[in-house]
Amino acid sequence: MLAEKIETGIISKYFFYLTIINTIAAIIITLPILVPTSGLPLIVGFFPGTWLLISYLSFLIVGVAGMALWCFFYYILGNSFNKLHTNKVFAISQIVIIELSVFGYSITMAAVGWMGGQALRQGLSVAAVGYLIEPLVLPTGVFVSLVVIGQLIGIANILLTLKNY
Repeated sequence: MLAEKIETGIISKYFFYLTIINTIAAIIITLPILVPTSGLPLIVGFFPGTWLLISYLSFLIVGVAGMALWCFFYYILGNSFNKLHTNKVFAISQIVIIELSVFGYSITMAAVGWMGGQALRQGLSVAAVGYLIEPLVLPTGVFVSLVVIGQLIGIANILLTLKNY
């Protein structure tokens, strides 16, 4: 059925657009770091402020570089393997799950780092900070798990496309 298929070139373009959007988001996120009075370098220097750094690096790896790689993979399917169509449900699910989850874990991890780092700077004990950030730890893990699921859907879709389409 053609309704179950979508062109690999279109999916490649979607991933390309998301790469651009995520790159712009990364630039915007970087701007406060360049302002010395923001206090970010002090917060990142110790637990749980390191979550800010991990969040940022993860966003760059998965949200920017990862999206660029998926763009490339779908482009290669069409141009090198002559696989011009792929499973529409898998492809759209992959895009939505990965993009929403990348922003979800980045925001929750950054919030943990910011809140926890600020609390430690203000003199709260490590135990109190742990209690403060605890509500955000589980959602962060859920978003990370969803990113993995989105990646697995993408791998399954690539393999399915190579085999069937």
